[in-house]
Amino acid sequence: MNMHARTTATKEGRQRREGGAALIVSMMMLVLMGLLGMASLDSAMRDRQIAGYTSRARSALYAADAGVAAALDMVRTAPLPTALAPGDCITQVLPQTNLPNGTSYQPDTTAASNNVCMLASADPCSELDASIEVGSGSTFLYTLWDMRVQGETTDGAVARVQATSQRCHAFN
Repeated sequence: MNMHARTTATKEGRQRREGGAALIVSMMMLVLMGLLGMASLDSAMRDRQIAGYTSRARSALYAADAGVAAALDMVRTAPLPTALAPGDCITQVLPQTNLPNGTSYQPDTTAASNNVCMLASADPCSELDASIEVGSGSTFLYTLWDMRVQGETTDGAVARVQATSQRCHAFN
């Protein structure tokens, strides 16, 4: 065998080995890029899930807020007896109400009372000049009212809100 034939055989052997190495390296790179793509797809899907959960929770909270507004209106407008004591509740019950966006609100089902109830009477009403007694023999005091409302979405997200409000009320 001459020298030229030996060098050619050695070059061909190296090329065959290098050709196999290039195939393996390129396959490893493709597998690595595939794994990175799958990981980023999984991350994007989880981000969408979290955004959906947050959106549903926010919708339930907005529904509960609408319920608090309705309960505040009840506190402002409900006819009340002149003899009130802490723990007395407004006889009108906050109804379950369906809102146009598919959410609803109702009294908090986990609360002991499903009504809007008086917590306490407090200071004399400042909006009346003679707020302690006005000619009729009535005493006008601020009363504190507790309201507990829950908002729900159609897919089951629930938000509960507890709020207090005050009202100037005439006591005998």
